[in-house]
Amino acid sequence: MATPSPQSERRRAVRALADFPVRLSEGKGTEPAILRDISEIGLACVSPESIDEMTLVGIDFSLPGASEVHHVKGAVVRCEALPKSRGRFDMAIYFTEMTPVTRAALRGYVGKAKKAP
Repeated sequence: MATPSPQSERRRAVRALADFPVRLSEGKGTEPAILRDISEIGLACVSPESIDEMTLVGIDFSLPGASEVHHVKGAVVRCEALPKSRGRFDMAIYFTEMTPVTRAALRGYVGKAKKAP
């Protein structure tokens, strides 16, 4: 039986640490969230609301130091209550739609930011 690779080796894209706000929308309104990390293919954030896995969401954000608001779509791939934290959820979202301009902006941000473990 093959030994699983460490998580960091299985990742398809380099992730950068991030702690700026994003807005998540899924039909019933928008919710604020705070990023933990971001890559060209997805993000991890902390949200005050639970969103079911495989739910499609809209994500709006501005990268630090920039004024342009980026609009992307993604699917929730993980949403777990944070231990010892009432009403906060650790969430991972895989991007499903994004413009080439946003992809280039993310590539630039990830290339310069501190890498996530």
